[in-house]
Amino acid sequence: MTSKDLTDRLAAAQMLDTDLLVEISSAAARVFPTAPANPEGIADASEAVMHVIARCLPGWHVHLTGQAAEPDAHWRCSLRASEAHDDDEVVGAAHGPTIPLTLARALWDVVRKSG
Repeated sequence: MTSKDLTDRLAAAQMLDTDLLVEISSAAARVFPTAPANPEGIADASEAVMHVIARCLPGWHVHLTGQAAEPDAHWRCSLRASEAHDDDEVVGAAHGPTIPLTLARALWDVVRKSG
C-alpha cells in the first residue's frame, strides 16, 4: 500500500480497526525502526495506538481535546517533541470522530512529514 493509499484510507475511516493500525505501524517502521511489529496484540484500540506512538515517538507530548458525544464526537490531537516550545520541526495534527482514530491520524501525519 502506498503512502497516499494509507492517507486516503485514514481520511475515509470512521474508526481505527486492527488492520489499519497494523498498516500504519508497518509503514511507520520505515521511518521509525522501533515501531512495534504486532500492535494488534493489544485489544483496546486506544491502548494499541498509544503503544505505537510511544515506540515511534518516545517522550513526545500528546495533546488531545474533544467533545464526547455519540455517535459523532469531535476530537483533536497534536503530537509534539516538546511541550515548551512552538518551534518543533515536525508536529503531528489531526481530528476525528474517535480517540483512537484521531491519535492514529496524528501519528500518520508525523510519519509522512518525517519520511
